[in-house]
Amino acid sequence: EIISKPMDLQEIGNKISKYSYKTADAFVADFELMKNNAIKFNGADTIIANEATSIYDYVKKEVADNKAKFNAMEEAVEDQMSGSKKRKKLSKGNKSSSPKAKAAATDKGSTSRTADVVLDGITTTVDLGDISATDFNFDDGDDSDSEDSVLGKMNL
Repeated sequence: EIISKPMDLQEIGNKISKYSYKTADAFVADFELMKNNAIKFNGADTIIANEATSIYDYVKKEVADNKAKFNAMEEAVEDQMSGSKKRKKLSKGNKSSSPKAKAAATDKGSTSRTADVVLDGITTTVDLGDISATDFNFDDGDDSDSEDSVLGKMNL
């Protein structure tokens, strides 16, 4: 049999490396193409066809199980590619959304801080770590920018 549209795991990996997939459906479609090619070329009841089918079934299930995340990422990519940005509306119960406000709200005697970062409409909570453990002191009057001077100012 002649395969008119060849596809294999290496080509899928190459497309991933080049950010060629704009949607999860396009990603899954290449696994389906690989599976169909394996069946067409090797026969339906061969080890290779069965492995290709297993891989396709796994990828299809994982994408389906995480469809909401993929949809959010696809929407963010679409917004970024088109140059438009959507603004997330604040809920009435969460009027304070600045990173400083979030850090203060999560600080209950702890020195660990977090901040909510919104990029292209997707909110991610970032752990800023223990920021009180660092003692920055840049007011000792020394205007030197040497590494020893800077490290000394940071009390390291």
